[in-house]
This record gives sequence, structure tokens and C-alpha cells, in this order.
Amino acid sequence: MNLWLIPPLTLAALAAALYLIFYWTVRRRDLVRRPVERQVGYGFKRALLIYQPSNRGRNNAIAWALARALARAGHTVTVNYPSPVLQYDPMEYDLLIFGGSAYMGEVGRPLKNYLSSLRFSGKKVLLFVVGELERAPEMAGLRLCVPAGNQVRSIKIRPGQEKQLSQFALG
Repeated sequence: MNLWLIPPLTLAALAAALYLIFYWTVRRRDLVRRPVERQVGYGFKRALLIYQPSNRGRNNAIAWALARALARAGHTVTVNYPSPVLQYDPMEYDLLIFGGSAYMGEVGRPLKNYLSSLRFSGKKVLLFVVGELERAPEMAGLRLCVPAGNQVRSIKIRPGQEKQLSQFALG
């Protein structure tokens, strides 16, 4: 197909539509949601699970499946969304979990900003990213937000792979 045969107005409309889709996706990815703390389980170990909800809500099921698996393994799991108003002390938890969905090679800015604002060391940290593509460039950016001196494990999964994430977290 020769692009010269497409009227310039059509090309401009197509470019505008692509820009709007990009803008909407990035804006939704970086939306700060109102924190809603929930607790799962009543174990002796404590886990903090902070995750950035996806635009379509697909990773909600993944985060809750992980929280339930950790609760069955003896954790009390605190689940919430990243926000500048959260007042958790990471040093009070045995396991810190941070995750979100990948959009255009990055996870949401609220998650990265929240994780970057924390100061902790000597902790077990689990990072997870949910996305369709095999490559995980967003994981490198998320790993850079974790302070040095921690045991960091990370995994990239696809939607519907809750079981793999839970097995990885418990393994």
C-alpha cells in the first residue's frame, strides 16, 4: 500500500487517534488510586503486598490469589495500592511484595514512586510484573527502585498465571 495515496487528512486523524490511545493508556497506568487496606490471614509471619491495579483490573485476581496463598502458608498479609499517604514501616514485615502491570515497557509511576520513597535493608523482597510480552524491560526499572542490601527476587507473568506467582513466592 502506497502511503501517498492516503489523503493527508486521514493520516492526521490516524496520528491523532494513536496519540490519544497512548495518552489515555499512560494516564490510566499512572493513576494514583485511593488506598484501601485489607488483611488476609492470621499467621505469625507478616507480609506487605503493594500492587498497582491494572487498567482493566486483571491483576486484582493475581494479587488476591497471592495473598491467599501466603495466608495459607502462615502469613498475615496486608494488601494495598501504592500512594504517597501510606505509612507502612517496611522493617515490620518479613516479606515485602510489590507488583503491577506492564504498559509500554514500564509499570505504573505510583508504584515506582512509592517503592523509591521507602528506606529498608535486609528484607526479602518479591517483585512481580504482569504483562503479555516475554521480555521484561519494566522489571529492570522496578528493581532499581529497591534499596541496596535486600534479597530481591522477581518474576514476570501473564494474566491468568496466579498459580505460578504463588509457587514462586512460596519457593
